[in-house]
Amino acid sequence: MFSRREHVWCDLQQWLACNNVVPTLTLLHHRNIAPSPICARCGLQDETFFHCMRDCRFSKDIWQHIRFNNSCFFAYEDIEVWIKDGMKGPNSTTFVVGLWWVSMSINNEQMSIHRVEANIKNSADNILQAFPLHQAVQMERYIRWNNHNFDCNILNVDGSCLGSPAKVGFGGLIRNNAGYYLTGFSRFLLTSTDILEVELQLFISICQQQKTWDLLL
Repeated sequence: MFSRREHVWCDLQQWLACNNVVPTLTLLHHRNIAPSPICARCGLQDETFFHCMRDCRFSKDIWQHIRFNNSCFFAYEDIEVWIKDGMKGPNSTTFVVGLWWVSMSINNEQMSIHRVEANIKNSADNILQAFPLHQAVQMERYIRWNNHNFDCNILNVDGSCLGSPAKVGFGGLIRNNAGYYLTGFSRFLLTSTDILEVELQLFISICQQQKTWDLLL
């Protein structure tokens, strides 16, 4: 099964690819680090991200062996779109695992294509067993604000006194009878540790808000 290290690699590889900073020979040559941009495996084309991960004949054989034979798969020219589309649908797990093992095969030329194919299949199967697609469906729960049939503005308030040393404060918000937010308020009492004072201060604030917003108390 994919280890945490492999998951981190996939996230990193996708970020590098989408930002065009994967250290391919083309990029390294552009920065005067590599003497040539030509792919060291096939020697036919510059080693871009698409070439080393998809279009080089060694990489292309791996994708075709794991049933990525559609011509559209090899026609993408935008890396981000290619990765996003590959991560959709029933073959998304195989695609992500394929990226990992194609990269591993680049750094290990002794690995046969049949071994790579078997590793991809086993890794994908282990992930699907650990995280099945058909999990229990949770029932949707609808929550709404209730004005209890009052035709006026309504205030909801709360206060707290927590910790040691205690931190005390209160706040509230005002909605109209349709549930739309009108205003809100909050206050932090710096010098108090008394919950009774919080309640009294809250009552004062409620009275002030009542005059402004015609509240039902």
